[in-house]
Amino acid sequence: MSLREFANKRPVLTAVLCAGFQFALTVAILKTGMALAPASFGKVKMVAFASTILLPLLLTHLFGMRREVRLGFSNLKPSPFYLACLVPVLMFASMGVHAREGSSVGDDLVMQLFNAFGEELLFRGVIFVILLSLPQWQAILINGVLFGSMHLIHGFMDGNWANAFVWAFMSTGAGLMFTAARYRANSLWLLVLLHMIVNLASMYSNVEHLAGPAVNTMVQHAVKVVEYGLGLYVMVASLLRRPLAHAS
Repeated sequence: MSLREFANKRPVLTAVLCAGFQFALTVAILKTGMALAPASFGKVKMVAFASTILLPLLLTHLFGMRREVRLGFSNLKPSPFYLACLVPVLMFASMGVHAREGSSVGDDLVMQLFNAFGEELLFRGVIFVILLSLPQWQAILINGVLFGSMHLIHGFMDGNWANAFVWAFMSTGAGLMFTAARYRANSLWLLVLLHMIVNLASMYSNVEHLAGPAVNTMVQHAVKVVEYGLGLYVMVASLLRRPLAHAS
């Protein structure tokens, strides 16, 4: 039985295994680096970061999904729903943006591009295609939860599990929204761009600087309401037998 046949017969298990393997690989690299090369941990983190790009590329090849993940540039026209997913960006940027201390805009752009590419190729590429045989609401839910669960890595690394679970819950909202948007996108690059812009808007947001931590927390929570809301909208529409047509 080929990997693709296994995925077709057991899509949920395959999706969990793909996400779990990436999670385990990243943790293993970081833990090994902490134990064997603590003085060079910055380089170890770059190796772990590289794995989040290389493994999804490898999985794309092993599952034979090069066309299905939609890495082409032939259709980059955003849908109305996709544009609605930019609302969090407007919320973060509602009071303008500011430069981050100790970093350059160029470095941040490159880092977030590669970060978004790796995560989107795995979740809205490989795992999305694997879960296409499921009802749309189930696929969105599983994809979003798996994406959020990846952020439990912070608990493994620093032992602060309370913060890690909060991070996972918050990230699940983004995962639901990104997956819902993927059903309306003809190119994975649109999701990479969306993911990248949302991350950069959060990083460069001027809300906390101008209005203080309390207002910034309110904005962060409001963003999560929007992300969960957009994801749940598509899920409920699917349950009511009014699914948004996917582009795959």
